[in-house]
Amino acid sequence: MVWGMVSYQAFSTLHILPQKETINAKYYVDEILEGPCIQALRRTDENGGILERKMIPDMSKAIFMQDGAPAHTARKTQDWCRQNLPGFWEKQKWPGNSPDLNPIENIWSIVQDKIDKMKPAVNVNDLEKMLKNAWSSIDPDILERLYLGMPMRVQKCIELSGEYIGK
Repeated sequence: MVWGMVSYQAFSTLHILPQKETINAKYYVDEILEGPCIQALRRTDENGGILERKMIPDMSKAIFMQDGAPAHTARKTQDWCRQNLPGFWEKQKWPGNSPDLNPIENIWSIVQDKIDKMKPAVNVNDLEKMLKNAWSSIDPDILERLYLGMPMRVQKCIELSGEYIGK
């Protein structure tokens, strides 16, 4: 399992779940939300690299979204998010096909394409390095284009009553 967070101008660092570790609400809150999520949201550098610059200029205008994984929808997680993320949308707010609306789904596809072009990993450490390399090498302009396309995707989702929108 790999966790990452994106905004229109930056990425968090990737969190790669250790082998044989199980993701549950406690792990998710303690190791991911309290770790790379908060670290990324606290950045202040306006001009650093994609993994160093400020994620969001104004947290009051940000929306924090996640999918319906059990660790994301658990009461512990929902409570933590409500208390720590001003723009958190609870699980009931997203339509069933919310991956259509989440720009990170496009980013995961780009990461996969980059990995597919690399020499196959021979062990877990190689795969982790490949993932981190692919993640950190994404052009920041792609992020901006994905976020500029949000209004169109939201409108299409509304028109289709929350059904799959395709692209």
